[in-house]
Amino acid sequence: MLFAGTFDSETYWREEGSSRLPSIPDPSRSRIVMAMDELLVSLCGPEDTLLTRFAMDEAHKDYMTRIGFRFTQLSAGVHNHEPNVFRALYEVPETDERLKRFHELTPFSVVPYVHGLLDRYNYSSRLPTLTDVKRVNSKLYSADLAKRLLGSSYSQPVFSADELATAGRGLMERTNGVMIKDPFGVAGKGNMLFKTSASLERVVCYFRKQEQNGSSTAFLVEPFLDVEYDFSCQFSIDEGGSYRIVGLQQIINRQFAYVGSQAMEEENVHSLIRNGYFGVIEQLASSLYKDGYFGHVCVDSMILKDGTLVPIVEINARQSMGLVSHRLGQRLNNGKHGTFTFRSVGSRQWFDYGQWLRQLNADGILYPNNAGEGIVPLSPACLFAGYGEAEYPQAAGEGGFIMGRLYLFVIASDVQERKRLIGRLREHFEVQGGKWYG
Repeated sequence: MLFAGTFDSETYWREEGSSRLPSIPDPSRSRIVMAMDELLVSLCGPEDTLLTRFAMDEAHKDYMTRIGFRFTQLSAGVHNHEPNVFRALYEVPETDERLKRFHELTPFSVVPYVHGLLDRYNYSSRLPTLTDVKRVNSKLYSADLAKRLLGSSYSQPVFSADELATAGRGLMERTNGVMIKDPFGVAGKGNMLFKTSASLERVVCYFRKQEQNGSSTAFLVEPFLDVEYDFSCQFSIDEGGSYRIVGLQQIINRQFAYVGSQAMEEENVHSLIRNGYFGVIEQLASSLYKDGYFGHVCVDSMILKDGTLVPIVEINARQSMGLVSHRLGQRLNNGKHGTFTFRSVGSRQWFDYGQWLRQLNADGILYPNNAGEGIVPLSPACLFAGYGEAEYPQAAGEGGFIMGRLYLFVIASDVQERKRLIGRLREHFEVQGGKWYG
């Protein structure tokens, strides 16, 4: 089976001409996102092949094989100006002989041009339509489904700046703040918290200007909830409509942005069972199937500080970071706590990744150390933003830093040991001349 993925799927699902929340452009982010397909190694078995945008570091492949991840890897060999790897592959005029030897393609998510590749290479994989995938991934759909299944939803859809103003003012009078969510926002980039009426009015004016320029408005408005913890449920729906629970992950968020996952504590799982959570998931899976979707699903949920269970916050009808974290935990489980996370970093120069791994191993930081703990670095391509040794100096410019992302799976006996390991990893990275942003 061939695994491949284009991340930030929501970018390809949102309608053109939709109003957008204010944001700060991040020019480095696109290359990092293109490199994230290396994370899918956690889903591959010995008979599988992972197709990645950028060439995978040989030392990284050797290390992953050594700790139990046996797989084959192919580099896509396409231009990097097109972020959707499926489109880049589809638009290559010559048939790629390497891709013809596979019978199935498993994408991270269904985005444009995936179906075109299935037809071009006569893969036997069955996928839902792009139209159905777009519909069920919208947070508007999640809010509607929560209302249908549970009788109520914290989310209120608004379809104009005026509706937003009315709904927002009403919530501001009764709660500690107002959350505005983009229907296809992701990773903290698609929601904003407003604590004052003045700040809310400013964003209403911002949307009015977009409407005057022809944009259509569609957002969700929610009260700012006092959350005890967030979690996600991974499950899959087969072509016949049967569903299977895959795992549960507690989510680590910072300022509404996802920064990691770890397996949920048993006592919390038992609490979900007592509160009928999995009955809701069963109904949700049935509804998704009736609405044309089958495949992997990750449902985000939460527990409020007063003990209230919120089963449906949003639906991600695709593979997910939670699934990656779950598979890593399954395959590296040795009775320790495993946490999937990342850190934003910067480098002025490319360094020998294999030599760095050897240094980490010698200092007891790399998994597995003498205690059976340690850190598993997961994506050198994200660390170097896809640049090779020859490209790095020109890309960085004189004295500049190339922004990257260091994905990790940290195996430790407790939270203190996890922090200690990450702290030591930071020291090693900074010795290489790198910068640690958080």
